[in-house]
Amino acid sequence: MSIPASTPTPAAPATTRWPLVLLLVGAGVVSAFQIGKAPAALPILRAELGMSLPQAAWVISIFNVIGIAAGMALGAIAERLGHRRAALCGLLIIAIASAAGGATNGAAGLLATRFAEGLGFMIVVVATPALLVRAAAARDIKLAFGFWATYMPTGTAAMMTIAPAIIAGAGWRGLWLANAGLVLLFAAMLAAATRAMVGTAPARGGVLDDMVATLRAPGPRLLALTFATYTLQFLAVFGLLPTLRVEQDGVSPGRAALLGSAAVAINIPGNLLGGWIVHRGAPRWLVVAGVSAAMGVCALLIYSAGLTLPLRYALCLLLSLVGGMLPAVVLGAGPSFAPSPRHLSTTNGLIMQGSNLGQVIGPPAVAAVAAGTGGWSGSPLVLTTSALLGVALALRMRRLERR
Repeated sequence: MSIPASTPTPAAPATTRWPLVLLLVGAGVVSAFQIGKAPAALPILRAELGMSLPQAAWVISIFNVIGIAAGMALGAIAERLGHRRAALCGLLIIAIASAAGGATNGAAGLLATRFAEGLGFMIVVVATPALLVRAAAARDIKLAFGFWATYMPTGTAAMMTIAPAIIAGAGWRGLWLANAGLVLLFAAMLAAATRAMVGTAPARGGVLDDMVATLRAPGPRLLALTFATYTLQFLAVFGLLPTLRVEQDGVSPGRAALLGSAAVAINIPGNLLGGWIVHRGAPRWLVVAGVSAAMGVCALLIYSAGLTLPLRYALCLLLSLVGGMLPAVVLGAGPSFAPSPRHLSTTNGLIMQGSNLGQVIGPPAVAAVAAGTGGWSGSPLVLTTSALLGVALALRMRRLERR
């Protein structure tokens, strides 16, 4: 398998349209707002809609389930619709579902609309990278994907920060309606900015054929597994960080939540740094290997007994900052590792399936080890194992790139 250093598609322009690149990233950010809006609203949702704790948990988790089950299939469908049309449809689905969710009066209705939001979200994030390839010159692809990698932490952290204020002023329904309006606005802006892309013909052939071709290629599988090792560690650490701070360091729940949110936000400059490093010529495999090893060491130390809270938190910040480089590398490698340009969306879908798989596995695995060992000291076993797997996958990536 020959993997070129940059995107193989001939559709790349001679010069990068940076305003369009930033608009595409913005579409990802407002889509990720739908993830960040739920945690702050859960207590009110439970009280107003009579939701049980498991139902409330599904308000958050349903995004991950959709990604695991249908990421690659949605990518193949996006190829059939055309990437521009698919991205716009995804944004419209999010806007309609968020507006409907804000008008619902029961738990079942809210969960149904959250499912639809998750569906729209996945369509946007598997289709948009193909538009990004057509907006950025070949020399800027890696840098552009470094910006794209920020959509998830930026959108999630920003909405988690501002959601309480919106809820205080307009209630959770106001938060849902505000998100619907914002996503609709971005859909209109994106439609206007990408009018020149209308003439591109959608892919032909069977959805299943594209999925099989993507799975048979070693590159997409490698990227999906690599992303899974990252998200497993990241969400296991930061999803459980507030609980760890409360139980191990005696921090108040409110302060622990703020510490966790700040640690997630510092992932964003890591995304940009990763994109810049590979843009400057650093080998992808070396960045992945270094990041995976660094995350494993940080995870090992974070759960060590006897560390002071400032030192433990500094390690959390370091893990988030350094770890942020990996999504930029993996997402940016999609155009080069896809079996062909027409399989870019299915490759992105498979990467997202790996990402969501890691998110689903990580926190329960770490919590199970902590419960089984009677404390947090055994938790690094899961995280360092994932880090070592990441290093091994990086070495495999090196061999693929040399073929």
